[in-house]
Amino acid sequence: MTQKTVKDYYAVLGLSSRASLDEIRLAYRKQARAYHPDLSTDPDAAERFREVNEAYEVLANAEKRHAYDYFTAGMPPLETPQMDDVPHLDSSPPLSAPFAPSLAGPGPVMPPPLSAARAEAPRRVYPPTWAILLIVVGACTIVGVGIGAFLSLRRNRPTGGAGAVDVVKLATFLSPPSIPENLTVLQEDDMPLRTVAPIQLMVGGDVFPVVAVVPEQGRWPMPAEQEQLGVWIHGTLINYVIGMPYTADMEYLLSGLTSSDRLTLTLESGMALVFGSPQLKRVALDDMSPLAQDTPELTLLTLGDGRSNRLVVKARYLPENVAPVVEQSADGLGVKIMRADVVPGVAPDDGESAYFVVEFEVINGNASAVNPAFFDMVLEDGRGQRYMLNDTATSKGNYGKLSLPVLAGASVSGSAGYVIPRQVVAPLVWIFRADVTSSDVVRFVTSYEPPAPTPAAPEVELSEAFFDRNRDVIVISGTVYNDGGSNLSVAAESVELTSSMGQSRLVASTPLLPWPIIPGSYQDFELQFEAPASTDSVLLNILGFTFEIEGLTP
Repeated sequence: MTQKTVKDYYAVLGLSSRASLDEIRLAYRKQARAYHPDLSTDPDAAERFREVNEAYEVLANAEKRHAYDYFTAGMPPLETPQMDDVPHLDSSPPLSAPFAPSLAGPGPVMPPPLSAARAEAPRRVYPPTWAILLIVVGACTIVGVGIGAFLSLRRNRPTGGAGAVDVVKLATFLSPPSIPENLTVLQEDDMPLRTVAPIQLMVGGDVFPVVAVVPEQGRWPMPAEQEQLGVWIHGTLINYVIGMPYTADMEYLLSGLTSSDRLTLTLESGMALVFGSPQLKRVALDDMSPLAQDTPELTLLTLGDGRSNRLVVKARYLPENVAPVVEQSADGLGVKIMRADVVPGVAPDDGESAYFVVEFEVINGNASAVNPAFFDMVLEDGRGQRYMLNDTATSKGNYGKLSLPVLAGASVSGSAGYVIPRQVVAPLVWIFRADVTSSDVVRFVTSYEPPAPTPAAPEVELSEAFFDRNRDVIVISGTVYNDGGSNLSVAAESVELTSSMGQSRLVASTPLLPWPIIPGSYQDFELQFEAPASTDSVLLNILGFTFEIEGLTP
């Protein structure tokens, strides 16, 4: 017989059996964050995350925890008996003594005297003690499972003197469902954009972790027996829709919001979005209108209540209150961004790229020095494209590359430079890890403005000039180059021919003016002017370039 074991939920959360509810919640949040499959690189993260949720489901519920503690404390250790030690027959007890099997196991059986055996009644066969022990343990197990099932089916009872509320669960899960990688929610130029998912919601001073779910056939998935977890409806971006498990406390919290309250939604990129002026209403349980994506806002709705209408809170986006996170910590290192932007005045030779530099500060809060050579620092754009450190770009910063160890308690400043396309898709997110193998990752959302293009740089060359006696015009041909970074336009006002007789009229131009010339391109031209009388010298001015042309006597 194999020994039956029960998971030590306290050990899963790293707690003692005397831990308080607050300690259990704190440990759960820490463990869930560490082993979340979307954040952890541990190959066993999904299994560990499931165990953490399972442990929290039991220990955070007072009745379930009491039943669990009672069951685990009263369960005796099981041993596998050897067949040589199991007697098949036992002597009958006296008729006056009650039957009481010993849990310590049967002792050696001594045969009675022959004369006594003849005088006894026919011998009765009893089951061996190990079989009785197995029956007792099995009965205890069945009772424990029954108690757990009974407690899990009990309805939630609201606190604060409120009446009983019927709770109807639409769908449940013990761990967040995985989002399909090929699920596209937003595109730009036929390219899927990376979704910046929310990870935390703050309402009225209370903080709720947020996980992603996908609605199925109009049903709203919700967590099982977890009152401190929000679910983000995957794909809602302009209007972030967060489902909150229904409880009396949650109803009280959302119903008590006023126009002055602020709701903060933190994204996985580190940016905190702020919403205000919350408005409350109730909608039908099958109403899917809260998923509308036409207004920047935050929508909170309760899931799982038995009311005929669902409580919905809508809050307006307040972009003026949103500020990028500038300081975070990772593996005992405080990391702060001081500046992040395009280096002005210099750029790679290809003309399509720019140098982007992040100036940062690292404070070593560890007891030993750290080597910056192990730092992992990458830049990610709005499409999920990542850019690695570039030594040339880093040298354009104020501090340059970190090379010396950072001593314990010391603070150093450094630069991290990258080569990015000028038309990169914002936002740009700077990702920092103390080591490439570390799971402790911090993200900083940086502002980005495309660098202003360099002005147009025209250059003019003449190839031929002559007097056409048949038409009485001066013909001039040449080329205009644009070596700058902006478009160049050559208008009719930019071209003139003068002589001692005054300005000559422009008769024709090939191609017709104006001439648009893009950066790095050129335009061949031919101009025809009325020939001035009694002069053999003229001046041609194009875009400020002046040419003296002689020998044109009619």
